[in-house]
Amino acid sequence: MSRRTHFSRTSFSTAVLAALPMLANAAGFQVNEHSAAGLGRAFAGEAAIADDASVIARNAAGMSLLNKQVFTTAISYIKPEVDVKRDGYEIAENVADEAVVPTFYYVRPIDERWTVGIGGFSNFGLATHYGSASGITPAADKTELMTYNLNPSVAYQVRDDLSIGFGVNIVYADATLTSTLTTPHSPMTLSKLTGDDLGYGWNAGIIWQATEATRMGLSYRSEVKMTLEGKVSSDINPNWNTGGSVDLTLPSIAELSVHHQFNDQLAIHASALHTGWSSFDKLATDLDNGQAFPTIQEQWTESWRYAVGMTYQHNDQWIWRTGIARDNSPVRNEYRTFRIPDADRIWISVGGSYKVDRAQSIDFGYAYLKSQKVDINEHSPVGMMHAEVPAADVHILSLQYNYRF
Repeated sequence: MSRRTHFSRTSFSTAVLAALPMLANAAGFQVNEHSAAGLGRAFAGEAAIADDASVIARNAAGMSLLNKQVFTTAISYIKPEVDVKRDGYEIAENVADEAVVPTFYYVRPIDERWTVGIGGFSNFGLATHYGSASGITPAADKTELMTYNLNPSVAYQVRDDLSIGFGVNIVYADATLTSTLTTPHSPMTLSKLTGDDLGYGWNAGIIWQATEATRMGLSYRSEVKMTLEGKVSSDINPNWNTGGSVDLTLPSIAELSVHHQFNDQLAIHASALHTGWSSFDKLATDLDNGQAFPTIQEQWTESWRYAVGMTYQHNDQWIWRTGIARDNSPVRNEYRTFRIPDADRIWISVGGSYKVDRAQSIDFGYAYLKSQKVDINEHSPVGMMHAEVPAADVHILSLQYNYRF
């Protein structure tokens, strides 16, 4: 591992909360779990809503809507149920790992115009694992990608109905990809890649109070280009036992949201979120010794996520939320791989908030995701592999604590 990479890992891990391996439950390997309040409405209207400090993750301009210091922290538990079949028989069960996603945020108004904040969260992550009995491991055995984003931000209120925001993203990524060959004696590693890197990006947003009842938000988060430096090892090909690197571009994210307050109790929200997945065209590994290593063609396309939700203020203590979303996969059928068996999915969410006292509140949310059935036909070192991923289920639970100073 290079000195630069070792420094990146050490310095970043001491700067933010540690994140456990994550499952991408949104399209591609995207992670949406930024808050429990957002989960309860299927993350509808997020770029136009500022319930708490987690607005940093979706639109920094929304910090201007908070008139006092706010600290928010949340934890989400993701339980996927993804199986793989061949010829009607199950060959791998629960190939996507359970995961825990932690987040934290802090927002502080400076004066009537300026607000600053910082957040720690993830936008991307992945974890899949196939057992040796599946017969899939020559194409993909273990795949893990963990990212964590530290996002200092600032907002400025241009006038009473208009605010803008800007932030800097410091993103740490760590990845492991393995392929194995089952033999009569013991599994042998075809290839194992490990690497990490620290990358940088930016985000910007705008909040416009169009009418007394209607607010609109637009936000953009830039690509983050990274070179995951580490090492490659193999029990089969000794030429692959060397250092190496993989270029990875985390895609841009743009969101347009609307929040409309019907009356003192009822509000509705909607979002259209675009992810620039066309930047993820291949996984190419460069070995330090100059030897050739297989390239995985991805050729993903741009994707959209649409969501609508509702919030109901039951009384001074209780708030209820619900929402539904459609998340479109960026993966073309002919390029779908076992490492990322992605498919379109539908979200159905419910949640609520309880106000403990004037300073403290607790949010909770639950989402059920159902994905479409897909087929996979992938070339591997031992030939073409065919399998089917039936419609998969994902359950997400999230709990959040807010403190207003």
